[in-house]
Amino acid sequence: QKRGDMWMKYVLCFEMLEMEIEIHLVDQVWTTVKELSSEASMNNLEGVNDSTNELPLIVWEDVASLLCRVLLSDAPTLRKLGLYRFLCGDSGIQVTSVATEEDQDGNGRTFMRKAESKCKVKKKSGGASVPITTVSVSFVLDIVMRSYDSIVGTKVGTNMQIDEGGQQKSEKVADLLSEFLSNYVIALAASSEDGSELSEFMTRILAVITTLKWRSLVLLFRAVATAVDQSASHKYTLEQETVRAAIKDMLSTFSSGGAPRSLQEGLRQDLSSMLKNAVPWTRPDASIVLDVLSLYPPQDDLVDNTDNETHSLTRSALATWIVGLGDGQWANNAAPVCASAYVMGEMLPFNDKIDILSGVNTLERTLGMAISLLCTLTGNASEMLWPAIFKGLQKPPSASSHKAIRSMILLEWGCREEALSGMGNGDIVTDKQNCMLPPPPNVEFLLNHAVQLLMSQVTEIKTSLGGRAEKSGATRSQASGQASSYIYTLINQIRVLHLSFPSSSSISLAVNAMLERCADSLKQSNSDETDGPIETVVTLTLCYASLSCDAKFEDAKELEKLLSICEAIMTCELSQAKGKSMRRDAVQALRSIFHYAKWGSLSLIVPMINEAARKQPGGAELASGSIQQIYEKILTSANEAVDSTPVIALPPLFACTTSCGEYLVELEDAGANGTSLLSSIKVISETLFAVLKEETASSTWMHMLSSMCNLLFSPKLLLHEYQNSYVDGDRDSMPVMESFEKLIEMGSALKPHINIVAVSYISVAWLGNKDSSDQDVGLAAIPYRDNIAELLVYKEPKFDESSANQNSTKDRHGILPQTTDGSSITRAFVLSFLSKLPSPENMSDVVLKELVHHIILKLIDACCLPPAKGKPFITGSEEYSKMMRSWQALCLLSRFVTSDIANEVAQKVFKAMSNLSHGQIRYFMECFTVQCTRKHPSVFGQSFITEIRRNDLSLQYVSSLMIIGGNLTVGSYSNDFFHSKSDKKIKEILCGVLPWLSSTQGFSRAIAQLLVYKLIPLVVDVENNSGGGAIEKDDAVLRSVYLFLQQNQDMSRVRVKQQSFFDSYDVDTACQFEGLLAFEVDDGDEASPVHMVDAIKECLADVYKEVHDEDAPEWKQMEDLLISAEGGNQDESVPENDELVNFQRKILPVDALDLRIQSLHENKKFNAAGNKKQGLIVCATLVDKVPNLAGLARTAEIFAAETLVLPNTLVKKQDDFKSISASANDWIDMEECKEENLLVWLHKKKAEGYTIVGLEQTSSSKCLTRFNFPDKVVLLLGKEKEGIPVEFLSAVDQCIEIPQLGIIRSLNVHVSGALTIWEYTSQMMKRSKR
Repeated sequence: QKRGDMWMKYVLCFEMLEMEIEIHLVDQVWTTVKELSSEASMNNLEGVNDSTNELPLIVWEDVASLLCRVLLSDAPTLRKLGLYRFLCGDSGIQVTSVATEEDQDGNGRTFMRKAESKCKVKKKSGGASVPITTVSVSFVLDIVMRSYDSIVGTKVGTNMQIDEGGQQKSEKVADLLSEFLSNYVIALAASSEDGSELSEFMTRILAVITTLKWRSLVLLFRAVATAVDQSASHKYTLEQETVRAAIKDMLSTFSSGGAPRSLQEGLRQDLSSMLKNAVPWTRPDASIVLDVLSLYPPQDDLVDNTDNETHSLTRSALATWIVGLGDGQWANNAAPVCASAYVMGEMLPFNDKIDILSGVNTLERTLGMAISLLCTLTGNASEMLWPAIFKGLQKPPSASSHKAIRSMILLEWGCREEALSGMGNGDIVTDKQNCMLPPPPNVEFLLNHAVQLLMSQVTEIKTSLGGRAEKSGATRSQASGQASSYIYTLINQIRVLHLSFPSSSSISLAVNAMLERCADSLKQSNSDETDGPIETVVTLTLCYASLSCDAKFEDAKELEKLLSICEAIMTCELSQAKGKSMRRDAVQALRSIFHYAKWGSLSLIVPMINEAARKQPGGAELASGSIQQIYEKILTSANEAVDSTPVIALPPLFACTTSCGEYLVELEDAGANGTSLLSSIKVISETLFAVLKEETASSTWMHMLSSMCNLLFSPKLLLHEYQNSYVDGDRDSMPVMESFEKLIEMGSALKPHINIVAVSYISVAWLGNKDSSDQDVGLAAIPYRDNIAELLVYKEPKFDESSANQNSTKDRHGILPQTTDGSSITRAFVLSFLSKLPSPENMSDVVLKELVHHIILKLIDACCLPPAKGKPFITGSEEYSKMMRSWQALCLLSRFVTSDIANEVAQKVFKAMSNLSHGQIRYFMECFTVQCTRKHPSVFGQSFITEIRRNDLSLQYVSSLMIIGGNLTVGSYSNDFFHSKSDKKIKEILCGVLPWLSSTQGFSRAIAQLLVYKLIPLVVDVENNSGGGAIEKDDAVLRSVYLFLQQNQDMSRVRVKQQSFFDSYDVDTACQFEGLLAFEVDDGDEASPVHMVDAIKECLADVYKEVHDEDAPEWKQMEDLLISAEGGNQDESVPENDELVNFQRKILPVDALDLRIQSLHENKKFNAAGNKKQGLIVCATLVDKVPNLAGLARTAEIFAAETLVLPNTLVKKQDDFKSISASANDWIDMEECKEENLLVWLHKKKAEGYTIVGLEQTSSSKCLTRFNFPDKVVLLLGKEKEGIPVEFLSAVDQCIEIPQLGIIRSLNVHVSGALTIWEYTSQMMKRSKR
């Protein structure tokens, strides 16, 4: 029997899961699934019964197939819901997660598909939890991970909106999955001593790299790596070929793009942790080890190679793994052998020919990097690398020497790993004067040969590009890019040597001499037309290489020579030499190298010129002449060359442009001609934007963006533009403002990081220089006032976790409070600027009126717009967000509301307050009004009195007015304006508030009571009852009102709970920069303060509950006890006999009571119209909306239903219930049955002979018109939208459904119930006639 019941439940669950569109029905199966999982776990332990005469036992594989149905559903929302339930443990799997634990007070959770649609979920005991290791490896990776992967990056998202204990919050499915995976790994590690199950899981993980999306893969690797680190004592095995395949897949995934570098670094770190904790290979394959190490390049930035935590942890894990390979000495033995074999060509054969058009030999460089890293990880890199390097550089090399090139590669990567430098053993030695000593002679010897090799490779351009064989089409274009990359690599190698050995005399002498030769060569090439383009390109390339190593001219002639070489570079052209012809592919390659070398050289020369001009006497005169002329030529050339410049040359072109711009801005202070500055800035701006449009690498792009903003948004430049263009009315000559607006347009909603960077720079520049007077602060912001108003309501969209620039702006957040929400970064910078403006008394009148007042009035005008259709803006909508942020900004700007605009602001504020809006918005609206009234009591105070005495106020409006009035008269911000000697103003306020004591809505009535109770003692002596004049009679009326409020028990309860009602607002904090950003935010990332109307509503609910818990009449208590004594309610404990007798003696004699109850039972068989009641009980326990309950009461009374069952009979006392039910509550019997008692109640009714009919769509439902109702029926109605939960369906005898001909899937529960009640009545009427 038990097996049959279990399989029946199993089939029922599958039927429910088939209803994918009705998600609320699917969500009811989890209690049963948990029970099935518990049964399957016990059956797996006991073993499967092989008897063919019985139903098979349910095992885990059966439950897994059930879960697959929901986790791999075609509906994304259902997949997410199923995944959430599984990870919370609702399927019976033992997982550790806060999502599965209830609070001590038993608060339930609510899954929210939409804000207005909630599906209540309560914790139910469905059996013991199943060990997590019951879940198979294939189920975790093929089902759970696949389910999660399918919702990543979709509109459904991976966040769940839940309601816990009445509080809405968001929970991340990603966090739950990560915790589950970590727990799963730890459990597998502990479940078997040989680690076979964990080995299988780890092996499978490395096989899914190419099958998952980036975010899913990162989550999986991070969770598993964290777990294996925690379970380091439990080892697992990873086969070498498995690792090789994983490395291949990972490299392929990296090369495909789509993920930022930070995620790639995270995957590398996690893989290193997995390798570290695996069982070491006894006979490691060197090629596989090197394949692994090829995945871990050194950090890129050699200038600022800061200690990166991820990089350090990864290197540490790799070192642990390498040292443990083989017998522990494998790495020490293999590393030097590999290095030597690499140089000698034994590990990787040499190419036949080195050709610049073929580009960099990537395989050769990657292998060299891996070998250098292997040597570094052993801890003896210098001892292992120098001998191998010496083999290729022991004699002056030629450009085509393969051994020398590979030795140079090992030297480069060894320097990048910081394993080779200074003395050759990782140490840089200094003398007593703290001056760096040069490397030892043997190292200098090798460095000299290395520099010679690199220079000779540059000059080899002549040979490589001088042949006759020609490539065409795409091949020609590819050759151009490869040639640029080849030169880029050579220059970087020279730069690496210089940075690693800064005291090397060999390098410094070589590059200084090279710079001198290049300068002479460039001057001659411009006057000698016989030189071909190849010689020009070689010279420029050597010039760039030497400048990359900080080559310098003699100090006495430095500025002169720098200007000379700069002029020479600018005049260089790729002109064809007379009598010579070149291949087209060679010409294209030369052009690419030419631009790269040209702009690279200029990007280094221009800063040197700037520095030399500042140091040299008379530099300012030169700057106003030759330097400015040269820079203007550079800017013009850069602007024209952007479109034809290869991508690799764009960063140096950008750097050159910004350096020129920085110096031209400095000239403005030196008294240089400022009229041409803005025109130069316009050219610079156009050039920089053109470069940004072409550049694609995210890290480079963000660096360019920051450099551009730093240049254009300088205080001096903004003020110069304001004074020379804006004041003169020349709005067309404002390149800085044009650039800012263009950046904001680029940012829009898709790239908010652009807005953050731009605003973070310009908001500081708006304040002016540090030494600016208060009169000048903010002048530069006046042209941007409309932009500022728009930015104050701007909201950044949430970054996707795989967004390339999600963390690129965090270094700009330092000035913001830590409580700043991620969607408010941009406006926070603007708020910060406004908060730092001087007070109105010290501020310039121009700034006050043209900037601040303009922004205030613009924001208030926006706030005055009424919502469409007369309804409040939808929470979380764009309109709601703008309204909320506008009022927050106004709170900050309240200190700038001066008498000039006070009347206009007051008029518009009260107009805006009359519109319907949410409590959270009204909170800031009220704070702003209180603050303004404190500053201008005569203006705002009088407007307040006028408004509160109006007769046409809405409940929201008058509630806000009473809250404001309470704060200003009897609260923390009591103002003398209202407390005149005649008390006239207080009496006027009382006249406006007193009528609201009779409000139909409890919250407005309660606020009025609190305020009146506080105000009356201010105008009347409540203790003195004497007097008989007219005034004394008025006082007597007020005194009687006061005494009633004081002595009434219900009102006293409210007052006790809300003693500090008018002291709750912290207006000063709400109007400060830090305070505004400290408010907690809701799911829409908007501030969510507690509005006092919400507080009073909650208070009234508490008081209502307290009162009605004590309000049940004694006869009702007696009847409940008798029913309980008869066994009518199995959930209630039966009182002892003595207790029962005591109650009887207190109320009525027993005989009279019995007669009374019997009479009541007879009367209950007929309704108020005298018609016999039908045998129909309408059970609406699961219905929670008052209008539906009221409508059902009206329908049930009309058709003489026996009883209407409600979840709470107190609902019939509510005004809206009485209105809709049309007094049906007075004529129909109503019974209360709460949801937790419903199952027992249904079984009781079955025992009394009733048939339980459920109105629900299931696979076995019958059509309403084809179902023959029995005489005695309990009609069970489901929850709105969610239907009948599965645990109650087991008690239902038959489900029926209403036929539908339209598109909409369901009817309102009241309408459905009414149709069914009529069908039952129709059948009963026909049956009675027969």
